[in-house]
Amino acid sequence: MLLYYLTLLPVALAGSHKAPVATTLNGTYTGRHLPEFSQDLFLGIPFARAPLLGNPLPWNESWKGSRSAEYNGPICHCYASPAEMERANVTEKSDECLNLNIIRPSGIDNKIKLPVVVWLYGGGFVDGFGADINSNLSYIVQASAAQHMPIIAVTLNYRVGFLGFPGGAEVAEEGVTNLGFKDQRKALHWIQENIAGFGGDPDKVTLWGQSAGSHSITHQILAYGDQRGEKRLFRGAIMVSSSVGVGNSHHATRDVALAGYKGIVQATNCTNTQDTLACLRRLSGEQLWEASLTVSNFDPWRPMVDGDFVSMPPTIQLHSGKFRRDVSVLIGTNSDEGLAVAKTIPEDLNTEQQVFSTLKALLPDARNETLDLIMRAYPLDAPSPPYSLPMAETDRLCEEFWIAGGLRCGTQFRRFAAMFGDFFVIAGRRAFAQKFAELGMTAYSYRFDTWPTSFPITNFTNFKPGFAAHSTEYSYFFRFPRAHYLYGNNPPIPEGSQAHLQLSQGIAAKLIAYIYAGNPNAVSVTFYLVPGFPVWPKYDVKKPTNLVFNATEHPDRLNVQVEPDTWRKKGMAIWPKHPIELDYRRPVPDGDNSQ
Repeated sequence: MLLYYLTLLPVALAGSHKAPVATTLNGTYTGRHLPEFSQDLFLGIPFARAPLLGNPLPWNESWKGSRSAEYNGPICHCYASPAEMERANVTEKSDECLNLNIIRPSGIDNKIKLPVVVWLYGGGFVDGFGADINSNLSYIVQASAAQHMPIIAVTLNYRVGFLGFPGGAEVAEEGVTNLGFKDQRKALHWIQENIAGFGGDPDKVTLWGQSAGSHSITHQILAYGDQRGEKRLFRGAIMVSSSVGVGNSHHATRDVALAGYKGIVQATNCTNTQDTLACLRRLSGEQLWEASLTVSNFDPWRPMVDGDFVSMPPTIQLHSGKFRRDVSVLIGTNSDEGLAVAKTIPEDLNTEQQVFSTLKALLPDARNETLDLIMRAYPLDAPSPPYSLPMAETDRLCEEFWIAGGLRCGTQFRRFAAMFGDFFVIAGRRAFAQKFAELGMTAYSYRFDTWPTSFPITNFTNFKPGFAAHSTEYSYFFRFPRAHYLYGNNPPIPEGSQAHLQLSQGIAAKLIAYIYAGNPNAVSVTFYLVPGFPVWPKYDVKKPTNLVFNATEHPDRLNVQVEPDTWRKKGMAIWPKHPIELDYRRPVPDGDNSQ
């Protein structure tokens, strides 16, 4: 048993709690002290301007004296409800929304250089904002101080939906594609130039993102095909539940992007103008956001290959090796990622033919022989992993919770979910780790295999209970107490379970060590080790492994172990071999933006 040592001593420097002050290249900011966390906050700091449907521009304004950074700034247009905004102390949505927030342990000298973590939110590229309480980084910063590995955290806004990821020939010709990624890039440049003024080390920046945020990190690693010779903007990346994907699984196809742009033009009465893009820019961001909702809630507003920021399809670029080699990754997925797709299927799946027909509908360009390969690679009676529940338990949950919650399943549901979990998320995770290892780069891989809740399925958006589904890891990774996450969309850590609590503490400790030292196995001078956690091995091509996070099988004790990353090998090998014909057609009707 590894020795566990934890102290709650603050990192530095108690003393007076005067309002914290920090100086940037533009001028000085005054933040505010957060006594309950012993932290200093600098909120709503602009890092770029956001011209409507235009590339972000530098924030060149300077001033004398000190400006307030005590309150959150406006967020970008997204689905956030008034209640969500109120809980996050956000007052408005705005076209000018490119601002960031900095959280640091209180009392530090601005000349100290602490490692920095930068959070990129998910939300399917149509939702999310930096100050969202569902990704509150104060708990992680607090834990880092207790661990004697203090870090600074940054959250930021980037544009989403049509305003962040517009498509269309006019957009491509003007070079204003993938604006959300470019917003993120501007923030990373701002951090390089200014974070030292807040006590951060620009040479020790780690990105952290989940779902679309993790996919964003993929593109920050692959940005511009490494053709620009930029200074390194980050040294590490924590990638949670998304990476390259397969084919167009995370990207808008040309036809879909063109149709989306045409729909926006029609919805805004810009059809008969010679310059439709100029016509759209005469409207407000709010008007364009509302118009986009009449066209689609999801499909067209996604990243696209533009020959610039996204120089080529990411799967192809990954395998070509045309990207920076001076970055490491800590990457992983949840066991049951595929439920996010399987829950959208409009009928019960009970027979082989029903599964085949559904595959054909979702992948209409696939040859029958390719679909046959997929069917054979995913047998109904496969063991765990890859399926986290035995078939009998799956059937019970189907009858007891899913049908009662208005969802369909069927005897083939579990199998189908495994197929599309691989297609969207898991196969990309394995490919990413393998390529890094093949190139001699450092990668650490995990599988989150814990079921956090037994709440009725209707209580949460991510189709619980009983599975390690998409986003179920949130409370564990962020060290959220139960009371905090009762306001979120994903389940809290089970009450009264010591194993689940220890799992959260252990995962957070590993992430903090990686952010602080670039190594999840690093320990501080106070010998901070986590009980029940083995050494996390680097990913190796000849001996690939995951660290499995499980507190479900034995609720009274942890079950964290190293596993061979060889399960479902045949199935995961199929998807990247056929990226052209496996061209996904999303079945979700307009109105669903839950990914």
